[in-house]
Amino acid sequence: MSVLRANILITGGTGYLGSALVRHLQHRLGNRIGIRVLVRNAAKGAHLQSLGSVETVEGNLDDPASLALATRNIDTVFHVAGLVSFEQLAYRKLYQTNVLGTRHLVDACLINKVRRLVHTSSTAAVGSLGNGSLSNERAAFQDWQHRIGYSESKYLAELEVLRGVAEGLDAVMLNPSVVFGYDDYAETLYENAASGLLLDVFKGKLPYHPPGGTGVVDVNDFVKACTLAWEKGKTGERYIISAENLSYRAMYEQVAGFPLGRGRGTGALSKWLGRFFGLGAELFGAITRQTVPLALDTVRLSERLLYYDNQKSRTELGMSYRPFAETIKTVLHKHHLLYQSQFT
Repeated sequence: MSVLRANILITGGTGYLGSALVRHLQHRLGNRIGIRVLVRNAAKGAHLQSLGSVETVEGNLDDPASLALATRNIDTVFHVAGLVSFEQLAYRKLYQTNVLGTRHLVDACLINKVRRLVHTSSTAAVGSLGNGSLSNERAAFQDWQHRIGYSESKYLAELEVLRGVAEGLDAVMLNPSVVFGYDDYAETLYENAASGLLLDVFKGKLPYHPPGGTGVVDVNDFVKACTLAWEKGKTGERYIISAENLSYRAMYEQVAGFPLGRGRGTGALSKWLGRFFGLGAELFGAITRQTVPLALDTVRLSERLLYYDNQKSRTELGMSYRPFAETIKTVLHKHHLLYQSQFT
């Protein structure tokens, strides 16, 4: 698809992934595009005004009328907004935001004849046996995954996108694995939980590692995949965006192996002890009405080896990926824990 001139709407443009995408598109295409960012309120999007050609429009995924207005005269929508939560009490909100919100946006795109929707899903929506075998885009969603609220919501959101495709919408889906790092154009650090985990491991704050494993990808590769999917992705197709597959033990050891790392010698967290911690954290959050960093579904996912095949993104989109070691270097360097002279 040609990107000689386009008007773009980005949902989630004030968040970790969305703001990285805004900056990437600006630096890559400059005045060749007009970027509109959906924000809940004007104050939340105020910092985007400094980016020049970016405009903000107030709206909400819960409000179909606001989405119909936001998508007027728009060629391409990058749907990056979504709720990430693994708490038991968040199941209803996950459905409302990730499933119904996507439904409303798809409807708005159909009404306003948007040329292409690039939908950010997750590897959580990709079928996996959880035993270390590689999952590809065709893998069937498993029974155990339906019992993870976040996974279920992302899977159902993809069905909304496919429903839109059946009704004539040109849409493509991206399934990133766990995203780490900082985008190349960020002037300030947009922290996310995954990058914070690397820092905690480096500083020796985590005495245990989960028994499972996961796919990992750099945030700069994610935003590159968004533009490649926009240009080359096939209608109705999904693409796994993941650089490497690592056990948590291997990940922790790799982080701790950098100069001055203090996170050596972590022990394996037993299944039942992990679930005990997760359940206790959930109960504490329910009583105090606070968001907890550790939840039962987080523990249940970290017990499994969730590994993914990125071959389709390489062959059809032309993706190449940064080694995870480079991502770790960037995170440590940004936090002044590793200096340029120490890079190998």
